[in-house]
Amino acid sequence: MDDVTATPKQWSVDDGPATPKERGVYAAALASLPRATPRRLDQLLRKQDPAKVWKKVETGQMAKWVAGDDLHDIWRDHARGTDLTAMAAQLESLDAWVTTPANIQHPFALIYDLDPAPILFRRGRMPDPTAPAVAIVGTRRCTPTGRSVAMELGSGLAAAGVTVVSGLALGIDGAAHRGALATDGAPVVGVVGSGLDVVYPRGNRDLWEAVSAAGTLLSEAPLGAEPEGWRFPARNRLLAALADVVVVVESKRAGGSMHTVEEAIRREVTVMAVPGSVRNPAAEGTNLLLSEGCAPACSTEDVLVALELATAGPPGGTQPSLALSRRVQSGNAVSGIELDLLQKRLLDFLDDGPVSLDTLVLRTGAPAPEVLVAAEGLERLGLLARDGARVLRA
Repeated sequence: MDDVTATPKQWSVDDGPATPKERGVYAAALASLPRATPRRLDQLLRKQDPAKVWKKVETGQMAKWVAGDDLHDIWRDHARGTDLTAMAAQLESLDAWVTTPANIQHPFALIYDLDPAPILFRRGRMPDPTAPAVAIVGTRRCTPTGRSVAMELGSGLAAAGVTVVSGLALGIDGAAHRGALATDGAPVVGVVGSGLDVVYPRGNRDLWEAVSAAGTLLSEAPLGAEPEGWRFPARNRLLAALADVVVVVESKRAGGSMHTVEEAIRREVTVMAVPGSVRNPAAEGTNLLLSEGCAPACSTEDVLVALELATAGPPGGTQPSLALSRRVQSGNAVSGIELDLLQKRLLDFLDDGPVSLDTLVLRTGAPAPEVLVAAEGLERLGLLARDGARVLRA
């Protein structure tokens, strides 16, 4: 294990091979080189000892075909100015580990991937390589319904012993992890697009800490790396590579979730999508995936069947969907309360995504004041939620 919990006393490989502790620090230093993309680091390392590779970079003996003349001198000067002792201390303060393909704890799936991950920073335990894994992804700007579905999927899969993988972003990603962490199930894996010491988004700081405490927090980015745009497509390929199934809960037609889908398809990883209303902009991408032949994920059982951990129901039988179970829960919450005709019609017309009251007026044909009163009554009962000036089924 590339353990960096102790600072090496001497940073020289002249007297013999580096210790595992030292190799972790040297690998972290290599990742800190300017413009050191995963592909360049893979060419640079080639499964060699990071300490010896660092020595070549520092002395200007690195083969120029790896990064070209322009980076050759930049990397040499950067290496000569790097304080390895300070880097080791920083890794220790974060309780972070660094692995390369030569290390037994480097995820096997990322060693022989189409686009390998040559250096990984980790906080927390290593994920069980034998456990099935599902990546749950989706838009940051999700609806309350999408967030609820992501949490239910995360919770149900973790309870079934499935590793839930996601990107720790706002919206669907974070909801999936929160759901998985809420149950006493399989550890989760969060893959981030910044250094382990640069929490992004800041609003998920508590989630970062929870994931690293109860599961695994992974990054290719060196310490101090800001969440630059190019790092997220690179992060998305890791989500796909680590997963046996990718589930998209809500997504626009373009964006990070669809990029993860593309990476999954490249790796022949099964892609599933949660159906959404045709009037819900956040479901445009998922509905497109369904129209193109992706399997629907209407329940945790659907995903478990795709993983071959459960069998499909009998022919002609049905399994309760996530949306149906949510409606049953809502119905139980107002047991004994009779809704008037307009309130029932509003619930029938409400889509998964937010709609304006004006739209509801048009759909019901009722006067605007009556629709407003009915909507307020549903909100008090917990059956309707507000999203700014719009409303949706709670």
